[in-house]
Amino acid sequence: MKSFKRTLLATTLALLTLPVMADPAHPKIGFSIDDLRLERWSRDRDYFVAAAEKLDAKVFVQSADANEQKQISQIENLISRGVDVIVIVPFNATVLTNAVAEAKKAGIKVVSYDRLILNADIDAYISFDNEKVGEMQASGVLQAAPKGNYFLLGGAPTDNNAKVLREGQMKVLQPAIDKGDIKVVGQQWVKEWNPTEALSIVENALTRNNNKIDAIVASNDATAGVRSRPWPRNNWRARCRSPARMPTSPPSSA
Repeated sequence: MKSFKRTLLATTLALLTLPVMADPAHPKIGFSIDDLRLERWSRDRDYFVAAAEKLDAKVFVQSADANEQKQISQIENLISRGVDVIVIVPFNATVLTNAVAEAKKAGIKVVSYDRLILNADIDAYISFDNEKVGEMQASGVLQAAPKGNYFLLGGAPTDNNAKVLREGQMKVLQPAIDKGDIKVVGQQWVKEWNPTEALSIVENALTRNNNKIDAIVASNDATAGVRSRPWPRNNWRARCRSPARMPTSPPSSA
């Protein structure tokens, strides 16, 4: 995890070597994060800011609080501040085309972090191998519950990583499905990776399946965390797995 963050900082600083900065000795970095209310992103922010400041870089951090219009406005604000590079964790990866174009027009480099910004001229993209993470998630569940009914709890439909994670999960699960060892009794994406929504989805899935769910493949720690909640109405045996404490959240992420 730390090596991944070091790669992010190294790439960001490499972009800063280009002759576009107003003050090369004290570069300014914008960091636009989709939602700092999630622990994963607050940890990333703290590491990144501390490491950047050791190199005499100033970091301006913005949290979109899971709001795509707020993130667009914040990116525009970072552009107006005259930052040298903007690192973006997109909330909705499909709506930032114009914001990125404005940054590039102003001579600002753009790094897409963890989630790929789609249809945009970014300078770098740094992420985990999210397909491999998905394979790890599914493998962990299969080890805990090699047979039974499965529910697939996906990530945000606006997050490309969520789809890549599912591809990795299915690489592992499909052979067990074909053999008849496991049966997928339901699957649903979780809007905004929201744990409260994930909890509601799981409760509804249990009700529909008469509590007969043996395993849940969750795509990040926040949605997997619903398993740790008390279940006064449901006596069930589900096992959840997230990316082995790796972000997605996807990442991830995610």
